[in-house]
Amino acid sequence: MLHDFLSSIFPKLKGTKQMSAPNPLDALRAAGINLQNEAPSPRDLHRVVQLIERSRSDPYSLVPDVLRAQRELYQAKQSCAAATHAADQLNDLMQTMVQSASDFCHLVSVRETEDGTRAVCALGDRWRELAIHPDCELEELEQLQPWEFVAVHENVVVGTWRDDPELFAHAHGEVVTFKAFVDRQAHLVEVSRNGHEDSIVELAKSLWNCELTPHSRLILQRDNPHRAIALADADQAPSQFEIPIENIDMRLDDLAGVEDIATRILEDIFLRILRTDIGETFGLEPMRGVLLCSEKPGMGKSKLVSAIARWLYDEREASGFDVVLYEIKPNETKIVWHGGDAKIIRELWGKIRARQAQPRERPLIQIVVFDEVDSLGRRGNANDVVTSSAQNDALTAMLAEMDGLARGDSHCDPPAHVLCFGMTNRPDRVDAAAKRPGRFGDLVLSMPAITLQSAEDVMAIYARGSELPWQLGGEICVDVELDRIRSTILHPALASVFNAVVIHYKTDTQQNVDVTAGEIMANVHFMDAMNAAKKRAAIRCWHKSGIPAVGYDDVIDCLLDSALSVAQQMEADPEMLIRQLQVKVPVTRIDAVDKRELAEHRFLRVHSA
Repeated sequence: MLHDFLSSIFPKLKGTKQMSAPNPLDALRAAGINLQNEAPSPRDLHRVVQLIERSRSDPYSLVPDVLRAQRELYQAKQSCAAATHAADQLNDLMQTMVQSASDFCHLVSVRETEDGTRAVCALGDRWRELAIHPDCELEELEQLQPWEFVAVHENVVVGTWRDDPELFAHAHGEVVTFKAFVDRQAHLVEVSRNGHEDSIVELAKSLWNCELTPHSRLILQRDNPHRAIALADADQAPSQFEIPIENIDMRLDDLAGVEDIATRILEDIFLRILRTDIGETFGLEPMRGVLLCSEKPGMGKSKLVSAIARWLYDEREASGFDVVLYEIKPNETKIVWHGGDAKIIRELWGKIRARQAQPRERPLIQIVVFDEVDSLGRRGNANDVVTSSAQNDALTAMLAEMDGLARGDSHCDPPAHVLCFGMTNRPDRVDAAAKRPGRFGDLVLSMPAITLQSAEDVMAIYARGSELPWQLGGEICVDVELDRIRSTILHPALASVFNAVVIHYKTDTQQNVDVTAGEIMANVHFMDAMNAAKKRAAIRCWHKSGIPAVGYDDVIDCLLDSALSVAQQMEADPEMLIRQLQVKVPVTRIDAVDKRELAEHRFLRVHSA
């Protein structure tokens, strides 16, 4: 039947000597086509007949077609190979994602059950009994230290994370003083916790054979303060408030709008602390304290002090001094026991004096940072009644300790200096005595107000990065000069949002007042807006939907969202608006602008150059 069809469309092949020419069926078989399983269509057969005829009449004409087909075949194979490679990479990525989904937790013990050997693991504040993967060796599990981890995937222990020095360093928590053994067989001891109530802790195996005396200091595990994991060096004077400066990654170059205030602080440190010879020549008083104030949070006070500490740390070798940093967070000096607040402060200053008493070969600067220094309390007076003397115990102890330092601790050789930084958003709540010279009042500085330029400078810091993709001129660009990003995206977006009205409030005289985004936003809000814009672009890249690059729309949308969030907080908390805007008249009503009213800002477009 197939032969008859071929004969009808190519009669020259039938009954003549021309049959010695290639037969179409033979050509198909030579091409590797199984005619029984892959019967060709009439159209395909007709095309074969045409090719045979063409090969007989003009063989050379087939050469370009063959070469072109070979090239297309090669390109197709390359595409298939690339697709196969991409599929393999995707499979590897999926495997990595599955493996990375493992949780890390501490191993409590290994025990035998009817179902075999099981691992008891601490998951948060709960203990769970989990199966152990056959590839996970029991001997390795039993050798784990308290600060090391097991990897758990789908309720099965699949591996370990051990022998990493960073794990041990990161596990260090509070330093306590050994008092006595409670149960030697159970390895339980009583410790004194730097002014807090005494407690009972368990010794890690590495401490079972250590000789402990009433002068021994133990290091507690950070995420399990009921276990001691190491002995503190007897020659050091550690404090729970000490911060390793080498771990601070904030630099002065990472800040914007604070250049003048940072310069002022560093000048005073050099002239009034490090180079007292120059200071004394010109009659400059030594500096003991700095008070940084702002009416609204998020202005960068903490980052500024951290960056200054890091700058001094980086300069220590070139300038010949050592730096130690202590940081006291809000309410860390508060405990329920009467007199406990003052005891914690005295313990802190005891550590500071102990550090000063250690032998050294060059000057020492100890920086003590009090975040929200107003939380130390304020002494009562005729207009400010304090209900309990315990409310200002910490403040009284703090002032007494600072006065003690002012009596000559820095005149030893080499000298040891203490510089206290107090930070507050409520300068009106800081006790007047704390703001005097010789205490925090040696240098009182207010964080600079936010301007359009400083807001742009802040956002530009978080827009840096040569790999960050941007939508510019309808194209996706990387390694874009920062000046171009500022001129085409940041500045236009900020100019649109900065003066946008986001709050209306009414005074008791029925006066309506408009508040703009620039008036209520702080440095942290511009930082968050820039990071949120980058996250939006990253999500689009992840989902492969939309343009995977940061654009003008992302920046202006996130700026408006941030401004509206602050406005809504002020609507819910009128005291926040009154304090930050320093409103001097009674406010009867506050209304955040409806999100739809800001829609016009979202449709502002700037064509990138």
